[in-house]
Amino acid sequence: MAALAEAHRIALAPHNPQGRSAPRSARVRLLAAELYHCETVHADVPWRQDVVQEGFTVEKKGRIVRPNTKPGLGITINEAEVKKHPFQQELLQRVFYKDGSVGDW
Repeated sequence: MAALAEAHRIALAPHNPQGRSAPRSARVRLLAAELYHCETVHADVPWRQDVVQEGFTVEKKGRIVRPNTKPGLGITINEAEVKKHPFQQELLQRVFYKDGSVGDW
């Protein structure tokens, strides 16, 4: 999709509502180089900032993302905090329409 959009000079806005830290930081790097918009969630759980320090910053005014200046993805994981939040399987929300088709959320 990105190649097709680029060939037609169309901006691309990747969808990333609840990605893990490393993929999200990689997308921020990509955005800084090539793209303009990306959906992301920074406050999906109240303890996110305790678990991971992502190298990028988000300015409150305009929600402008500034990439980090650290090498690589610039992520720091607090493993002691991770242990306080063990994995819990999320129940997927499913919608079934009258015609039998399936929708998400």
